[in-house]
Amino acid sequence: MMIGMTRILIAILTVAMCAGAAAGYQANPLRDRLLRNERSQMASAWYQRADSGDFFLFDRTNTVALLRERDDPTAEVLVLFANRAPGGGTSFVTDTGREVIRLTALGGTTYFPLDAPDGVIVDYASPAGGLAPQPRSPDEVRERAEDLASTIADLLGESLDLEYEPAPRSGLGVQYDALNVIEGAVRELRSQRRRMPNVARLRVVMGAEPGASWNGDDFIVSIAPDFGYAGRPSSAYIANALMEEAS
Repeated sequence: MMIGMTRILIAILTVAMCAGAAAGYQANPLRDRLLRNERSQMASAWYQRADSGDFFLFDRTNTVALLRERDDPTAEVLVLFANRAPGGGTSFVTDTGREVIRLTALGGTTYFPLDAPDGVIVDYASPAGGLAPQPRSPDEVRERAEDLASTIADLLGESLDLEYEPAPRSGLGVQYDALNVIEGAVRELRSQRRRMPNVARLRVVMGAEPGASWNGDDFIVSIAPDFGYAGRPSSAYIANALMEEAS
């Protein structure tokens, strides 16, 4: 009789343990979101917009974050700096202070692209490779500089002298990208039909940190190639600096 009761108790305990294990594996949206957020911390990953289904790459493998939209591989890579967000969480902003990404303490992610400034919900999609400037040769930089001088002269309707200091070979990719960003700044201002200042000479120089400013009639863009993408100013920063002369 005792043996039979023991067998019954063991069977009951076994069923209870299996039920507990099954309950532990039931779907838990909050837990799943926290796990996704933990996987994406300090990593490079694809995120997907809830409104359009488009993807973008968000790279947090370095001291500053980088973001580029997947749909346009030639698009400008945004350099983002982490700040504490109002009410908790982390806000990632550009060098002009524009908020681009916000992470909540509970793992939610909101993206603030230019086409949806009020923000859209995004979800972690999958891991991705990190972002880094494409290596370039001195000849590629020279040709890009010549093309930029011609393009800006056409956009502004006046001749332009462009000078650039030689970058170390490891920094040629950053220098090449900086030339792309400068063109992007001028094109954006022209698309807004804003009155452009007279630029007698554009200089791209090596500096301790990225920046853009006027020195008389010369417009100077400083880059720090050792910092990768973070070593050059954004197109928005350059555009703002350009318009300081016209204000």
